[in-house]
Amino acid sequence: MVLIPEGYFPMGTGSGGDADQQPMHYVYTSAYYISRQEVSNAEYEKFLKATGHAEPKFWQDVRFNRPDQPVVGVSWFDAMAYARWRGGRLPTEAEWEKAARGNDGRLYPWGAKWEKGFHLYFVNVYGVEDNYPFTGPVDYFESGSSPFGVLNMAGNVWEWCLDWHDKDYYRISPELDPQGPVEGRMKVVRGGSWVNTLDDVPLTRRGRNFPHIKNSIYGFRIVLPTAPAPEG
Repeated sequence: MVLIPEGYFPMGTGSGGDADQQPMHYVYTSAYYISRQEVSNAEYEKFLKATGHAEPKFWQDVRFNRPDQPVVGVSWFDAMAYARWRGGRLPTEAEWEKAARGNDGRLYPWGAKWEKGFHLYFVNVYGVEDNYPFTGPVDYFESGSSPFGVLNMAGNVWEWCLDWHDKDYYRISPELDPQGPVEGRMKVVRGGSWVNTLDDVPLTRRGRNFPHIKNSIYGFRIVLPTAPAPEG
């Protein structure tokens, strides 16, 4: 887990991108801990054995079931069940974006732009030679880490967030620890995935889907409000 300190950061974008990414606005978040990596199959297996929870949709699929790959085929409800088992929850959209962008408003975890030759160690997306035709290991893309050292915030898998999606939410969002709309039909997903191109993975991009959906491009990470207990 990585500590994300309290404070303000610029969320959204002032120009370019889709309308639901605008306007750029400053948001304050309290301190929190977020998973450095997407939740892996190995981690999720511990949850399955401890709780008897149903296996994910692609659990037996050799393309996606290596221990070090991110768990996929999980719904928003599955992700929340795991997070609660760990004593946490899914990140809010604001918490996710802050952990990915830091405080300087960068467009990608590694900086403001994509340079030709950025491959192999930065991001797992479609059309980039990164050694992985499907999902990559959760700890592989070290060079593409965020300013806080969080991995795979762009590409690999879209990540479920706590919030309901509303295309106009940024226009009415509270400044302090926004939690998203009180109701909705679709949940927010962030970060893009292995089937998306670089155009789909800027950190302001907001995805959405119904919370019961399970597919091979959705995974998650979790947030804890306090320092995690040491293992062992």
